[in-house]
Amino acid sequence: MKTVLLLVTAGVALLTAADPTAPVYWSSAQTKDLDKQAASRLNKESGLGTSRLMDSAFILYREGNSMAEIHTKQADVIVARDGECTMLVGGKIVDGKPSGQDEIRGASIEGGTKFPMAAGDTLYVPANTVHQFVIQPGKHFTATIIKVTPKP
Repeated sequence: MKTVLLLVTAGVALLTAADPTAPVYWSSAQTKDLDKQAASRLNKESGLGTSRLMDSAFILYREGNSMAEIHTKQADVIVARDGECTMLVGGKIVDGKPSGQDEIRGASIEGGTKFPMAAGDTLYVPANTVHQFVIQPGKHFTATIIKVTPKP
């Protein structure tokens, strides 16, 4: 029994360590369930809840502003699914500090361009570009985020 448990655990770890090599399909109903799961995982302090689709894609649910963030090697494709927000992109990060491998987070952005986002909208944020989710009080925003490593 211990061996089976160890193999299952190792298999799950491998699945979460990289993107799948075979096609994966999420039906509309499954995606709606993942939306609900992300909302149920809401951290009131950060205003964020997530559900992982695979290593490079997840569902984001927000009820509050994010910190300003920069991913130095990966771009984000943000597909709005529900609710609304304003994406602030570009400008200068305020009080930026490394927060993880190839990531910088800061308090806010000075300058930048505002992109209103609602269900059906898509935004590409290039690698090494500061961006921030701005959510109005009482509102929420749900999106699928896909991480892309741009070609040089």
